[in-house]
Amino acid sequence: MYRNNGFSELAKLMFKNSGDIEKLKQLLNANYSEVDLVAYLQSEDPLVGRAAGFALRLIGTPEVIPALVEALKNDDRGICYNAEYALWAIWSRSGDDTVDAMLDDGKNSLKNEAYQQAVERFTTVIEADPNFAEGYNQRAIAYFMLEEWSKAVRDCKQTISLNPNHFGAFAGMGHVYVRLGKIDEAIEAYKQALAINPNLISIAEAILRLRSQIQDK
Repeated sequence: MYRNNGFSELAKLMFKNSGDIEKLKQLLNANYSEVDLVAYLQSEDPLVGRAAGFALRLIGTPEVIPALVEALKNDDRGICYNAEYALWAIWSRSGDDTVDAMLDDGKNSLKNEAYQQAVERFTTVIEADPNFAEGYNQRAIAYFMLEEWSKAVRDCKQTISLNPNHFGAFAGMGHVYVRLGKIDEAIEAYKQALAINPNLISIAEAILRLRSQIQDK
């Protein structure tokens, strides 16, 4: 079994099958447990951690979220990057293929700048699964683009209530508060995002700008 052969076999498996994601997922599920991959994620060898983070991006479940959140604070930038994207991937999986397809439809509407349509798509997601945090987070983005600030904040807060590790929702809420001129609230929301994910350079820079604005007044 691959799982007993460490990183070299994991890397080999992923490299050989990188062109076929579905096959790669099947092989990872067949040959590695989440316990294996979390152990690799926590390895002292950065290459091991990076490979595990990418594997968890493909097949991770909510059970591995605490380990991925901890990995966001790793000294290796590659591990942090893969952990962050693994979290986004897991957060976007509801466990129901139909709900996930509706979420993807909403994201496509966002990309196409069809923001009202996106709100409607994400509302359908929420109605289908009221406990799926990412439905609220994505709708908050759509509301933000429509400049419907109170609705955006409401959905950010609902996202956080369902997923307290959602640094994206904290950052999004900070963006809304900036637009509303609520600087203290914006800084606090940004600080919460950074506490979870210290790699959000743009958020750290935003805090510095806002503090500078306060001092200049």
